[in-house]
Amino acid sequence: MKKRSEPLSLLGLQALTDRLPTNHKQYAIIEEDLRRRKAGFSGELNFDKHINEFRPTYPFALLHDICLLQNGIYFQMDSVLILPDKILIFEIKNLGGKLTVKANPTQFIQEIKGERKIIQSPITELDRKMIFMDRWLKERGIDIPIQGMIGLAYTNELFIEEETRVEILFTHEIPIRLYNMEITEEKLSRTKINKIARDFVDSHQEYNPFPLTKTLKIEKENIITGVYCPACKRTGMKWNLMKWQCPGCSYSSVDCHLALLDDWFYLMDSSITNRQFRSFSGIQDPDVAKRILKKSGLIMKGAHRTAFYIR
Repeated sequence: MKKRSEPLSLLGLQALTDRLPTNHKQYAIIEEDLRRRKAGFSGELNFDKHINEFRPTYPFALLHDICLLQNGIYFQMDSVLILPDKILIFEIKNLGGKLTVKANPTQFIQEIKGERKIIQSPITELDRKMIFMDRWLKERGIDIPIQGMIGLAYTNELFIEEETRVEILFTHEIPIRLYNMEITEEKLSRTKINKIARDFVDSHQEYNPFPLTKTLKIEKENIITGVYCPACKRTGMKWNLMKWQCPGCSYSSVDCHLALLDDWFYLMDSSITNRQFRSFSGIQDPDVAKRILKKSGLIMKGAHRTAFYIR
């Protein structure tokens, strides 16, 4: 009912690392956050590949990457499976090394190359999401059991010292576990399952962290300007003869400014003026800038000197 797409936060962080000087004091932190999010997304894609094997004879709905708002609080679920007798929330983790799980208190200990560290418990994350999901559904008159399941995207060395209240499985094991899971009582008909799934999709609100310079308190002056060349990855493409041309490798294209506009909205502001576009892209002529902006699929607001563009 809802497929997975690359998260906005991942796209924004990629743009930020491309346009932030490597000697910036926050660069290493941002680069690590990007690496972690890329690994997480890769793990979720791995889960998707395996869960596609689940094709039961009874009605069900599967949704990926659902973010809902409950009493002003966002809660994001990697995947949600609606079954006739319950709703399953999946928390997918892509963790390297050896994992040790303790139940009382709940601890996840990760060991990589002899270095041990306690990481945030996915069970605690799931508990929070299950509470908010239960409240969200009951506000809509739906009372259905909610369970959580943790999927480990790749085969780790795993030690579970005590039984946990949430199942922890490798993603390739999950389809078989679901097939072996009995449907105890048909609380939800096919029609009701479809309605709940549509409500999830209609209510989905992906958290928008943009512009990242504001969210992460980075001075806009630190952001590298200029149009990036897709071929040689350098900034400084020039608009000449109705197309962008790279002075470094001679690559040319008519639409390289689209990626630049993405970067602007990810990093700088929720709107852009002609003057701002010229400063960010290196174009000198206001009329040329106006024509490019008008053809970029943006919405123009205001007129003449007060005009600006939004998505």
